[in-house]
Amino acid sequence: MGGKRYLKHFSYICAIKQRNENMTKVNALLMNAADNVVTTVAEIAKGKEVVYEKDGEFLTLKAEEDIPYCHKVALVDLPEACEVIKYGESLGRTVTNIGKGCWVNDQNLKSELRDYDNELAGDDWQMCATQSAPQQHKQFLFWGYRRAEGRPGIRNHILILPTCVCASESCRIVASQIRGAVNIVFNTGCSDVQANTDMSQKVLTGFACHPNVYGVVIIGLGCETVPHRKLKEKIERLTSKPVVSFGIQEGGGTLKTIEKATRAAREMAQQAGSQQKELFDASELYIGIECGGSDATSGIASNPSVGEMSDILVDMGATTVMSESIEWIGGEHILAKRAATTEIHNQIIEVCREYEAHLSAAGQDCRAGQPTPGNKAGGLSTLEEKSLGCIRKGGTRPIVEVLQQAVRPSRKGAVVMDTAGFDIASVTSMVASGCQAIVFTTGRGTPTGNAIAPVLKVTANERTYRMMEDNMDVDLSAVLRGERTIVQMGSELVGIVAEVVSGRMTKAEAFGFSDIAVDHVCRFV
Repeated sequence: MGGKRYLKHFSYICAIKQRNENMTKVNALLMNAADNVVTTVAEIAKGKEVVYEKDGEFLTLKAEEDIPYCHKVALVDLPEACEVIKYGESLGRTVTNIGKGCWVNDQNLKSELRDYDNELAGDDWQMCATQSAPQQHKQFLFWGYRRAEGRPGIRNHILILPTCVCASESCRIVASQIRGAVNIVFNTGCSDVQANTDMSQKVLTGFACHPNVYGVVIIGLGCETVPHRKLKEKIERLTSKPVVSFGIQEGGGTLKTIEKATRAAREMAQQAGSQQKELFDASELYIGIECGGSDATSGIASNPSVGEMSDILVDMGATTVMSESIEWIGGEHILAKRAATTEIHNQIIEVCREYEAHLSAAGQDCRAGQPTPGNKAGGLSTLEEKSLGCIRKGGTRPIVEVLQQAVRPSRKGAVVMDTAGFDIASVTSMVASGCQAIVFTTGRGTPTGNAIAPVLKVTANERTYRMMEDNMDVDLSAVLRGERTIVQMGSELVGIVAEVVSGRMTKAEAFGFSDIAVDHVCRFV
């Protein structure tokens, strides 16, 4: 009996060893058993083997041409007009014959138009998305600053806020003189149609009311659309935090205005310094989720890991928001399955339809700008492929609300926001809606940051992390190497977020980076 047990154990050890050896040879990933392409995780030279795993079996085929890192290889012959399948979903159709083992890219694969009418749900629709299993993650507390209104702050900034572009430089100088002060560079505030002004005011008042802001010093020029006193009155109707304002034209010019604003900011900073941190439950968090500079590793590893993080936080009672609605197009039917109600399901579909219609009215096509050149270089060939990877960062929990830009959520849980695909504008809107922190996935890499809310940047592209270690906060590449699971990395991200919201600075925050972009409806007037 002892000998049989030994032989059985020895066979098991040999099988594990063989599997580990095979795993080290894997150079491509199959995302779904129904897929007809795999995505490479290494450069594969013409004539070399493409090795991937399917249903526990390791399979191979010969590369018929050089295949770049993060790009797709055809598993079968794909005739012209054939659907290319990844994640079990269509990425579009081929525009030429593609042989087995050949490179599938943006030159031989094109996007298709959506049929939004057939995607709308009837009254009998029910939430049907598959949800990840709840994780036994310990509920955590974080150190923050109590506010009279709304959620606690995780930072205690003095915000030097311009009413218009003409006051932005003066705000920058004031902020540079006061410890704990931050400023934004605002690129508008004048010569706008009403819709643009409304958007700008939503962003400015959202920044001022943000939980990470203790007090606000406003600087205006004097002839802008909404002058400093009017903006101050708006903010004071929304919050009881200290707010003061100054005008450059009426205050005697730049130097005199800077002096007055600096004195006011110094006094606020002294007051803010006396406020003590308190412990708050994780359920008080509102976390923004963003992606930018995406490549194939984003949809395969970074976004699913962040999605797992989102599910854990939502299960703790927190709120998370995913935006960039143009990057739902091609995956909107999948995203809508997570809707808590029929109304929310159809809102998601209509957001995408209206986005396309808005661009079409100006004679433009969203597929001309999406995916971006950097996305295509990183292996994302169509808008569908980008979107199907993009939506994975929002997790799997039911979507309880669809927000317009810079609007605060009225419900806790997983929410989505209708914003531009431009990551800086998207982050701007989420921060203006009150997100205390942003988790930002990237494949190609980005240095971006925000003055008001810390931006935590994560990547599963090992090369990007190595090349941009000054900018990247978290390396998720262990998922691609098979060393960690998405569930494990999602749990680790929750721990890192817990540190950031209690005071740990992100790399962009330490640099003092502040990127702001306000979305516009139309041209200046």
